[in-house]
Amino acid sequence: MTFSQAPGDDWISEQRRLWARKSGLRHYYETEIFRRVTAEMTDGPGLQLGTGAGFFSRHRPGLVNTDITGHDGVDVAADVHDLPFADGAFASVVGIDVLHHFARPARALTECARVLRPGGRLVLVEPWAGTFGWWFFRHVHHEDCSHPDDPWDDAFPGPKQPLDGNSAIPIMVLHQRAAELAHRVPGLRPVRREPFGCVSFVLTGGFQKMGLPAPVIRGFRLLEGLLPASVMARLALRALFVLEKQGP
Repeated sequence: MTFSQAPGDDWISEQRRLWARKSGLRHYYETEIFRRVTAEMTDGPGLQLGTGAGFFSRHRPGLVNTDITGHDGVDVAADVHDLPFADGAFASVVGIDVLHHFARPARALTECARVLRPGGRLVLVEPWAGTFGWWFFRHVHHEDCSHPDDPWDDAFPGPKQPLDGNSAIPIMVLHQRAAELAHRVPGLRPVRREPFGCVSFVLTGGFQKMGLPAPVIRGFRLLEGLLPASVMARLALRALFVLEKQGP
């Protein structure tokens, strides 16, 4: 997999360099994340939010790829809070590590619902700040992990940069306060929530220099697959969220 350079986007170039070098990272994303997202997508045109360095768009070609700024691999520069697409334009909207960056999640999710056709799906993979995840994202990960007073409409009080994130946002709005979704985002119904990934995710090293190779990551993935769902919900660091657009 090769990419052209994206001048001025140093973090993108660095992520692409690490992706090419780290077999364990590629294996994890392709088997644990991309596989889950692809399996939940519905047939028809698809939209990707926050395409970033473009790894999923290369795995699943044919998507309309968006990001907050235009760079190599982005088809449309767009703010998720005000998407420039027609109502019902897409069968699937997907995002990997995007929701926990949204300043106003309720507004962003409402826009996702608007551009989905009835029966279409919003498929997200996000941090899971559960029992172990809360500690990990608070003390190990570089992003914030805290409980804002209003995670729906003011997730980042004060000034916010595009890459600022809060790992607690997804579990707050799509699990702990999911009962509020019906009136915050009418027409969008949760259909699946699956926490996954613990030691296997940590051992990839993420987009840092250190990380173990694919055979080691594969072994830990298989061991984690033997754990009951109730245990994984406590240990997981990642989660799949699937929401469906209800008909008129």
